[in-house]
Amino acid sequence: MARRHGSASVALVLLVLGTLGMVVFALTSWPQSQRVASFSAVQLRPATATVVRSDPCGAGTRGDLVEVRVGNQTRQARLDGCGHAPGQQLDVRIPVDPGADFVVRPGAPTGGGSSDDLVDRLSWVLVTIAGLAGGGYGMLLRPRRAA
Repeated sequence: MARRHGSASVALVLLVLGTLGMVVFALTSWPQSQRVASFSAVQLRPATATVVRSDPCGAGTRGDLVEVRVGNQTRQARLDGCGHAPGQQLDVRIPVDPGADFVVRPGAPTGGGSSDDLVDRLSWVLVTIAGLAGGGYGMLLRPRRAA
C-alpha cells in the first residue's frame, strides 16, 4: 500500500516559494551602490546638462562628459549614459550636495514612467513572487499519477 505525501509536498512547495520570495526581496532591497558619506549625497534634484564629449557605448566606457549648472557655477561631470551627440541638452538628476567628483544620472522618463527606484524594485519583487506562486499552484494542480 502506497503512502500519500500530499500535505508534505504542499508544505515543501510553500517552504521553497517562501524562501525564494525572501531571497528575491533581499537581493532587490540590497543597496545598489557603495556607501556614501551623507544622506544629501544620494538625494537627487533635476537639472539640465549639455553634452561636451560623447563616449561610444561599450564595455569600457566611462560615460559622456557633460556640463551642468550647480548653483552659480558650471561644472563638468560624467553622465551615467553614453552615445549622446555633443551639444545635446539632456534632462538629468544631480546630487543635492555634489562633491568634487559626482555622476549625473539620466532624468525621469517621460510618459508615465516611475523615477522612484524603490517602487521599481518593489514591482519586480511582487511580479517575481507572483510568478513563483503561480508556478507552485500549477505544480499542485497537475494530475496525480496512479501508483
